[in-house]
Amino acid sequence: MTARLERDTAIVLGLSAVAGAALGGRRLAGGVLGGGLLLAISYRALKRGVSALGPPVAGEEARPAVSAGRVALGLIGRYALLLVAGYVIIGRLHLHPLGVLVGVSAVVVAAMVEAVRSRR
Repeated sequence: MTARLERDTAIVLGLSAVAGAALGGRRLAGGVLGGGLLLAISYRALKRGVSALGPPVAGEEARPAVSAGRVALGLIGRYALLLVAGYVIIGRLHLHPLGVLVGVSAVVVAAMVEAVRSRR
């Protein structure tokens, strides 16, 4: 299910970037892609944190245990990276903030699509 969610998120991001380019030009499309980058960084941080703290998946039973402090430091580092990336995307590259919001929200749209798909 997570693979479908990731795929659908990429599709939503691509369609949103194309629509942004058609409606608002490169700045809006770049904002959507920049928001997608922020989304990817955040998603990866959460996915790694959950997999490090949760029970091992099949085939990874022999993985070394990771301390909660190390996971917390990793998450703090990733969110610091998110702050810097957000500053660069909006403050330095002057990409459209609405496009960034659309890009970050792509996973929400993909989750709604998955919810509708699972009700069938």
